[in-house]
Amino acid sequence: MKKKFYSILSLTLIVSLTGCSIAKPTTALRDATSQKELNRIARYESAIPKNYSFYDYEATALKLDQLMFDQTAEGTYLPLIWEDNTYKSFGIPAYVGDQRMHKDGAQEAVTAIAAVLSATQLGVDKSSQDGRNYVSMLSAFYSEKEKIMLNNPSGNSETTSMWYLLYPAILFTQVSVLYPNETEIRDQALTCIDSWYQAYQIMKESGSFDYTGFNFSTMQPYKNDIWTEPDCAAGIALLLYYGYELTGKEEYLEAAIDATAYLNTYFGSPLYEALLYFAPYLAAMFNANYGTSIDVEDILDDVMNGNSIPRGGWGSIVGDWGDYSMNGLMGSTTDGGGYAFAMNTFTAAYAISPLVKYDAKYASTLGKWYLNLVSNSRYFFADQTNKENQSTNLYEKAREFNQVAKSIVPYEGIRKSSNSKTPWFGGDPTVYGWAETDFSLYSAAHVGLLGAIIEPTNVEAILRINLTTADLFHREYPAYLMYNPHDTKQTVSYVVTSNGSVDLYDNVTKQYLAKGVSGDVELTIDAKDSVVIVEIPSGGTVTKENNAYKVNGEVIGSDYMTVSITNLENLSKVTKKFTIKAECLSTIKDDEVKEVKVTINNEERTVKSLDDLTFSVDDLGTGSKNFVIEVIMNSGLTDKTEIRLILE
Repeated sequence: MKKKFYSILSLTLIVSLTGCSIAKPTTALRDATSQKELNRIARYESAIPKNYSFYDYEATALKLDQLMFDQTAEGTYLPLIWEDNTYKSFGIPAYVGDQRMHKDGAQEAVTAIAAVLSATQLGVDKSSQDGRNYVSMLSAFYSEKEKIMLNNPSGNSETTSMWYLLYPAILFTQVSVLYPNETEIRDQALTCIDSWYQAYQIMKESGSFDYTGFNFSTMQPYKNDIWTEPDCAAGIALLLYYGYELTGKEEYLEAAIDATAYLNTYFGSPLYEALLYFAPYLAAMFNANYGTSIDVEDILDDVMNGNSIPRGGWGSIVGDWGDYSMNGLMGSTTDGGGYAFAMNTFTAAYAISPLVKYDAKYASTLGKWYLNLVSNSRYFFADQTNKENQSTNLYEKAREFNQVAKSIVPYEGIRKSSNSKTPWFGGDPTVYGWAETDFSLYSAAHVGLLGAIIEPTNVEAILRINLTTADLFHREYPAYLMYNPHDTKQTVSYVVTSNGSVDLYDNVTKQYLAKGVSGDVELTIDAKDSVVIVEIPSGGTVTKENNAYKVNGEVIGSDYMTVSITNLENLSKVTKKFTIKAECLSTIKDDEVKEVKVTINNEERTVKSLDDLTFSVDDLGTGSKNFVIEVIMNSGLTDKTEIRLILE
């Protein structure tokens, strides 16, 4: 769609679209657009998932909190929690029927800490629940010896890989932020962050973050000659950014930005498990708040596209497996034809959610991703799929537990095919003998993170995505994404969450949608369009500093621009001399093109402007050629687009 606030730019012509009309070239197959598409998400057959249904993750997560922390529960495999007297804490196993049940020190932080964080984000006070302070008990995962968080109270960093060290630290720090009066865990979180700052300095000096783990006893990174986890840079960046917000230490911020920027320099996707999921938000937030120019799209593609170098095929699933749509789920795109994981899916949705507040050009593509993810994630739960396709069908005790639990504990994963069924709902535990069921408590511990950011609206298939829940230090002004996947405009009832009267500001158009409102407000969203709403106190002023939009000094959005190819589709056939027509749309009215770069099959060519995109088959040769067009504006805004053409 075309927005009236944009300017259309070429080499010599800059025409404001406000108050005038610009005729489109009759040869154009597509309009220039203010929204960026991600290749992986563009492959969905339709914006609305097949057999769309909204699943209430919030309600399920609240039931899970009661079930997982109920020490009096009775039934097969119940209770799921035990008192760890050795470490003065509690234990919840990774799986239902886990062999490690009741083994003090064997419980995992990715279950226990995530369960506390998940419930907290839904409004449960875990520092005072049934007479217990589950928040303070998380100190069991802190190593006094190594000054870091561990995934197991009885573990150490020598044998633990990067993500099993960093992810618990991230979860722990988030819990600390949400419980500022818990001084012991705050001190431990800050000490852990400083330890990782020292580790950052050592890896920075080595010129790489491409390691398997970091031994905090020897203060040296290491490789195990089997795999590496270069996306540890994202986990370190997030931790150090938290450290900056909590302490004001500028060296933490500088290191966080540097570690995030490293991800742009890594050849291919550095995705190993889940740490990279936080990087797109970090990149967009740093760009908006501190004027950096980290390539957000590059990192988003690395998260989604399945091009992982350290763990081949990891990314976002696309397509149908049997009668079920798998679009949007996260995991391996190649393992056995595909293997989606519940924890990864829930975590990715939570981690990426604040991004479009800072960079609204991804609103529609991520809106489509969320819609598919929310609908298709319900297949992790046993009552949402055919029993014949579930591993529980093979185990009587698993069926007994599921009947008592009422199908609220998700399976660990979904395989494209197994046991002569497509798809197969289960996981690794029963395959490798880790547990007697495939019901995943570490995944269940993350359900609330998804439930805390999504809610339905009065219009089917239009969701409201909370953009501030995971943005822990910038929650003053509520912000929400709403994407309309329908072919017609829709009127949606928007419920104001702030107290008192507010103005509703749209970060996509940089315009007010309503002023002085409260309660329910009707908003109209165009077909296949999005709004990114920020609730501003009524009468508040939005100011602009460089490319950032602020209210009372708080960044609520930023300028952006897009470049679009308007006359050719991907894999179009071209002959002789051919022209690629490209247009720029910018939120900065008087911005001008400063530089245009064209890369053809990794070979960069110099062009004068967007009017200079005529090429010859005789010069380039026949065959498949990939064209990347990058535009740099005087304002510093940049964007690129690419297309693969068949030259004949």
